[in-house]
Amino acid sequence: MAIPFDIGAADLTDLQARLRSTRWPERWPLDGTAEAWSAGTDPSVLRTLVEYWADGFDWESQRRRIEALPWSVSEVDGAPIAYLRFDAEHPGRLPIVLTNGWPSTALELVPLAERLATPSRFGGDARLAMTVIIPALPGFPFSPQRPSLPASGADDGTREQTHELWHRLMTGLGFDRYVAHGGDLGAGITSRLAQAHPEAVAGIHLLAVAAPVTFDEATLTPEEREHLRRVDAWVASEGAYQHQQQTRPLTLAPALSDSPAGLLSWILEKHRAWSDCGGDVFTRFTPDYLLTLASAYWFTNSIGTSFRPYWEFAAGLVTRVEWVEVPTAVALFPHDLSRPPRSWAERSYRVTRFSRMPRGGHFAPHEEPDLLAADITAFASAL
Repeated sequence: MAIPFDIGAADLTDLQARLRSTRWPERWPLDGTAEAWSAGTDPSVLRTLVEYWADGFDWESQRRRIEALPWSVSEVDGAPIAYLRFDAEHPGRLPIVLTNGWPSTALELVPLAERLATPSRFGGDARLAMTVIIPALPGFPFSPQRPSLPASGADDGTREQTHELWHRLMTGLGFDRYVAHGGDLGAGITSRLAQAHPEAVAGIHLLAVAAPVTFDEATLTPEEREHLRRVDAWVASEGAYQHQQQTRPLTLAPALSDSPAGLLSWILEKHRAWSDCGGDVFTRFTPDYLLTLASAYWFTNSIGTSFRPYWEFAAGLVTRVEWVEVPTAVALFPHDLSRPPRSWAERSYRVTRFSRMPRGGHFAPHEEPDLLAADITAFASAL
């Protein structure tokens, strides 16, 4: 079943017209220099990509590729959830649900899913194959946003939180017991899923961990203190986007929903800053990859709704992760946003596997799918 794209020739024409008529800001002396990225997106790189997006990028071939993927749609608690399903080439092992972060889509997880579901295609053992489900996050490309959560204090919103939708999706597909993986926002959803449903979740594999709700500073190890110092430094230098999306997302959303160049700038800068690209974003992401991602957000008009999880978390509308009892694996990539010591993760999770990867960043499913698939497979084999 192909995912429905309600995109016609007029939509593509409108996008191209907007790109060609972009009103560019006045140039800074930094434009085109090595220091340009220190102030945000390099305008010269962005202009080149915008020109290619308007006159050269083949969206139709990318759309056909996306629609050819194994999509289905299920209605869960009144919310239509689009998802990809990759069946295991060899039956018998626990299935796994994968959840992406921001600013990504379910498409980022396809290379990982292929390696988990059909390992023999990549030199692996077919007997270790897992059926893989990749739901498209509500409000991100491919799935509409879910109903509103109630006001803080009125109700815990259990039925409508994303992790509950995932559990109902998995059990509705006949998977009474399963594994879960996530990074970034997906790590939070995966953690809450395991906390809420330990009877169904056999184990979780994370690229990031939730900070403990409370802790005694006197018990912090030197490594944990250094981790918190690094977190503070990252928030000061890189965290402006998060603060904006948590506090005033509706101020930002109209600009990025109206200007495709602005949308691309917002996404592009994060792919350079958070990946293991050595300063050159194109060593990890091709122009076609980045423009397919931006097009998916543009045509589904979902950049504004993708901010909702940030605001809802900051507003106290989302369940906090207090303690996850199920076996937990943590895989840390050296260029991801946070790389805590094991003892920090153990304050909130029963950690049974802890891996520090040799390379890769925030977009590990795309950057290093082989490393990530091998770590998930090893963890799942021990469950």
